[in-house]
Amino acid sequence: MNLSNNTALSTAARVTAGAITARESVSAALQSCRALNEKINTFTFIAGEKALERAGEIDRRVAAGDKLPLAGVALAVKDDFMYSEMPASLGSAALDNFSPPFSAAAVERLVDAGAVVIGKTNLGAMGTGSTRQSSPGGAVLHPHNHELTVASAGAAALAAGQCLLSLDSESGGALRQGASQCGVFGLRPTLGRISRYGLHMACSSFGQIGLSGLAIGDIKAALDLISGFDARDATTAAYNDFAPHKGTVVNPDDMTIGLLSSNSVRLRPEEREAMEQAVEKFKEKGHRIVELEFDLFEAALRAYYVIAYAEASSNLSRFDGIRYGRAADASNLEELYSASRRLTLGEEARRRSIIGTYFLIGDNFELYYRQALKVWSMAREQFNLLFNRCSLLLMPVGAHLKEADSSGHDLPFIDLCEEDTFCVPASLSGLPSLSLPMGSFNGLPVGVQLVGPAFSEDLLFQAGSAVKQGLDTPPAGSF
Repeated sequence: MNLSNNTALSTAARVTAGAITARESVSAALQSCRALNEKINTFTFIAGEKALERAGEIDRRVAAGDKLPLAGVALAVKDDFMYSEMPASLGSAALDNFSPPFSAAAVERLVDAGAVVIGKTNLGAMGTGSTRQSSPGGAVLHPHNHELTVASAGAAALAAGQCLLSLDSESGGALRQGASQCGVFGLRPTLGRISRYGLHMACSSFGQIGLSGLAIGDIKAALDLISGFDARDATTAAYNDFAPHKGTVVNPDDMTIGLLSSNSVRLRPEEREAMEQAVEKFKEKGHRIVELEFDLFEAALRAYYVIAYAEASSNLSRFDGIRYGRAADASNLEELYSASRRLTLGEEARRRSIIGTYFLIGDNFELYYRQALKVWSMAREQFNLLFNRCSLLLMPVGAHLKEADSSGHDLPFIDLCEEDTFCVPASLSGLPSLSLPMGSFNGLPVGVQLVGPAFSEDLLFQAGSAVKQGLDTPPAGSF
């Protein structure tokens, strides 16, 4: 069985119909994972026999008449999710043998629906950064060009045919950037729609669970399964208030797509070409296009990183070798703290912790952190005004591909932060965003993103499906 010729829903339908078995589907995924992982470094852990045993259980349930919407779907899970059957390194070499005693809510729901977790995907140090250069296991390489790195291991695994669905996470835009780079679909849902119970986050305010898939239908089906209230995560309470809006369909004649005119001066050639193609496709479908202004890009980016670094300082402080993390050999308490944190936290995580502490001490709290909170509020208000004039916003994703050389981790971190310019505003405002493929440039995929009001995921799916023009088929792997 070749995964690159199937989607998650088509595979589940074949398993349910008895055309193939879940064990065959999962076995093909595992074979692909083993064959390619040394080349592209997407997985930190591959399940092996446990996944085949789980697939056998799915086959028995299907034979007994159980209706499983994701029967036999090979699921990749990012390594910052807890899953009781696999280790969770959280992007730390010191935690590579940590076995969580529980599973994340989103993982539980997908597994209950018949998906089989085939492994844990690579991530940056303690879930920080969007280049995977900070990962203790090394960078994730592009499945179509092994000399380049990508922002999301889950997206790369999909593009390479190693899995059919990826459960991912992001704060500033790694999920959407990786999807764009690899030619797959990536969704960052509305904050509060999905329970984050069991997800490790360096930045609690912006960290969100997302999904990557080979088809919009796959993402929609998985989103429906993992959405909803969870008493273990108070942020999901708001979802109940918006649930009646689910399933809204907008007539093309009534849909207006907003373009932010200030974007044009920032675009690279491949981004400009992708945006122009998307605009033409929306016009062909009868959607109105309006130009709008969002003058907070630079301020939003800086506010996001001030808050994200400050929260990293707080959230990562518990990894001191006493409460959490591996204790280093030391002769006194101060040395224990320093050595243990160096052992547990990677370079990027330590940088964020140190800078975040600086933002929070003394007068800096008012000078930096308090001002960032004001920009946070202003960004949300400005988005509300924009959505009074349009249904959705069309934006670039804005992550160029980096060479996978040994000096990649020495790139100025300020320049790396600038990569998130187009993704951060949606993160800052807790809004849903869908990254979708929009052709290729110099032989490599490039995408755009649609951003909508809170809990407008169905509208994003509707608009994305209207312009994808055959891109709902899986990309071919590079093997």
